Amino acid sequence: MYTLETGLYPLAAIAVGALLTLIFFGVVRLKCAARWAIGFIFTAMVVITVCSLVTPVRWVDLDTAVEVMQSEETILNPVEAVGNTTEEATSSQQLKVKTKDIVADDSPTVKPFLIDVSRMVGWLWVVGVAVVLLSQSWQLVRLYRLRRNQEVISHASGAKLFAVDGTQAFSFGRSVFVPRMFDDEMRQFMTLHEVAHVRHRHFLWLCVCWVLVAVNWYNPFCWVLYRELHLQQELQVDGDVIRQGIDRKAYQYSLLRATMQSGGPVWILSAFGRNPVTKRIAFMDSDINLRGSVRRALLSVVLALAVLSAAVVTACKNNEKVKEHPLMGWWKMDFTRNTDSDTELYPFGKQIAFYNYDTFLTICYRARNGKTLDFSYSTEEMRLRGDTLVDAMGDPLRYEFIDDNTFQNQWTRQPYQNAMPQGPEITDQWSRIPVDEELLELFDALRQADKAHGGKFDGVWLNLTQTVKGDDSKEYLLISDSLFLSLYYHRQEPEAFRAAGSGYSGILKEIGDYLQLGYMEPLVYSMPDVDHLVVRKATNETATPHTFQRIEMPAELKRILTAPMTHGHSG
Repeated sequence: MYTLETGLYPLAAIAVGALLTLIFFGVVRLKCAARWAIGFIFTAMVVITVCSLVTPVRWVDLDTAVEVMQSEETILNPVEAVGNTTEEATSSQQLKVKTKDIVADDSPTVKPFLIDVSRMVGWLWVVGVAVVLLSQSWQLVRLYRLRRNQEVISHASGAKLFAVDGTQAFSFGRSVFVPRMFDDEMRQFMTLHEVAHVRHRHFLWLCVCWVLVAVNWYNPFCWVLYRELHLQQELQVDGDVIRQGIDRKAYQYSLLRATMQSGGPVWILSAFGRNPVTKRIAFMDSDINLRGSVRRALLSVVLALAVLSAAVVTACKNNEKVKEHPLMGWWKMDFTRNTDSDTELYPFGKQIAFYNYDTFLTICYRARNGKTLDFSYSTEEMRLRGDTLVDAMGDPLRYEFIDDNTFQNQWTRQPYQNAMPQGPEITDQWSRIPVDEELLELFDALRQADKAHGGKFDGVWLNLTQTVKGDDSKEYLLISDSLFLSLYYHRQEPEAFRAAGSGYSGILKEIGDYLQLGYMEPLVYSMPDVDHLVVRKATNETATPHTFQRIEMPAELKRILTAPMTHGHSG
């Protein structure tokens, strides 16, 4: 699943800006029509802004989350964002996941330092944006004050013409300012030039791009592209003026004269004679044919798309992670009750729930003695759709937090569920508990059963004799070194992962021809081959033998045994 994650990503924005600027200078600048160059610059600045504020994230597919947990390799999850750090997790023990408040294995001294630096960088960026926008506002105020004190002398092509006492012709909005000090020919050139700026709405483009520059004030390539936008606007307008039949040499000479005048501190203006005149004159004298311009335009598009695709793929790969839902962790049930009742019923045994990346598991046991555990369980798929946690059937989980370590959830009793006869609507309350290291060790050892090779019984065994309630019911025997788990599994939904059953774990002992599974009766066993195990009760020679076949760990067992493997919120 892919999604977008907001933040501040300066390195990614600078890298994308560098590549797009390189494409512009190598393929577009002074080689394509000015109109295309302006469009490329604006698009490039928008792309850079998006890259600086948003990054694509590939959330690990929830079906693969279990496979990730089974891996013995070290997982690196670098996240390039202000406020985030690089995490490293060894999945043979646990998969550490970054959350809003918890970063796995950060030392007490390093973590506060990184958070403080991240906040400082974030505030520095905000201050920079504010300063640049304030400078733009100050320039706009100056321009509007200037226009308010001038008198309109004429109108041309929808623009208002003002005569000023300065030495520079410029325009903003739909206002054109022409100095009085120049002769009639010079003022005519200036007027035609600035009216063309108004017609193309260049001032509006400059203001929009200045906002993008403000957001990316730390990015030098945005400033370079903004300067080039000025030049390309002048090139576009110069072409418009020449096509009106104006003498090219006389117009070029007027540009040289205007260049000798002072520019002033206002940066968002379209001003006659302001940008490098030598490049403008060379561009006017060049012969850019339409076919070559179109080819270069298409090449720039292809290269820009390649850069953007590479940036997206790189970001998705670097930001690959497993999305954590709000209930991840270990919980115990406090009580359950009918929604319309104040009568609280307490579980008859200790009931523990585990919420992992995509699987909910709850087990209930009356007694426990070390590795010996007799329990019943239920498990089902719990997936995040956006910010909503849904169950196996796609229905949203109805829950609310009472405090940081307590939540209640409501569910509707199904006809086959008779635990709460007084009403169909049930409310459960759960409290967060610390990780039970001994129980975690048991689940972790059995999770590795099919990879254990310490003894002849190690592995996952399927009971070929026991068939209850059809093909959806199975009995498994998991053995890892001296630990075993006898697990009865019944799938409750044919099209979704929802199951229930019971289990019994303990210490396995081999005594002569007998197997002792915890406190169960001794079993006589034989192995016709290395992948088959036949057992029967030693106290009853007429009992039906049960044949087990060694198999690969089924996906449903992986999901069940992986659910407790999170330390995300250990309490």
